Amino acid sequence: MANENFGMMDGAFFVPKSELLAWVNNLLCLNVAKVEQMASAAAYCQIMDVMYPGCIPMSKINWGAKYEHEFVNNYKLLQQAFDKQNVHKHIEVEKLIKAKYQDNLEFMQWFKRFFDLNCRGGADYNAIERRKGAKTLWDAGERKAGAAPARTVEKPAEKPKGMSAPKPQAKPKPSGGGGDEASEKQIAELRINCDTLEKERDFYFGKLRSIELFCDHFEGQDNQVVMDIQKILFATDDQEVTVNEDGTVTVVSNEAGLI
Repeated sequence: MANENFGMMDGAFFVPKSELLAWVNNLLCLNVAKVEQMASAAAYCQIMDVMYPGCIPMSKINWGAKYEHEFVNNYKLLQQAFDKQNVHKHIEVEKLIKAKYQDNLEFMQWFKRFFDLNCRGGADYNAIERRKGAKTLWDAGERKAGAAPARTVEKPAEKPKGMSAPKPQAKPKPSGGGGDEASEKQIAELRINCDTLEKERDFYFGKLRSIELFCDHFEGQDNQVVMDIQKILFATDDQEVTVNEDGTVTVVSNEAGLI
């Protein structure tokens, strides 16, 4: 039986997206650039083929799926493969096909941990050969799994020159070249800030998710403290949450009034 028992506080759920994308691209010889692109489930289907060769009919994977209704068939294949291998994991298809970042990040983190715990081979797996000529939306060219991963960093439409390091003999720049150098520096700083904010967001989301799972254990017990915590967690943008002096929680909706 496959090992898929690990909770939200497992280190797997703190793996950054860059590491996850590099793993998928290296394993399957792809160039997936965003976590949201994993929503088609095509890559997950082939990862199952790496782990359990033949558990999924590769010819049925829709590598060109772009829309929600096209993703569903891939998830059916994936769920069938789970059932065959006694993997007791419920796939939240309705959430994942929406291609929202956080939902797909969590599933990707889970899948990476599941792979690490259960895959015993894959070193000689030829992902391109196994696809038998099927074209994907993220083809990366001919290379075997285990080779250097494809670059997955999202690039701006036009990369400013000199981002990596200043060149000793740069070509003469037109007047105003100092502005280009300042812009490059500003872009580098913004990227660092963006990465930091992304890590913080994922960290705190993990905390909130753990609180949500904790509250689920008290479902149906009419525990007032837990119910107040859930009010805070599930309040929407158009609701205002107030923690009163006596410790109770009040949620005010602009449309419906007190909750």
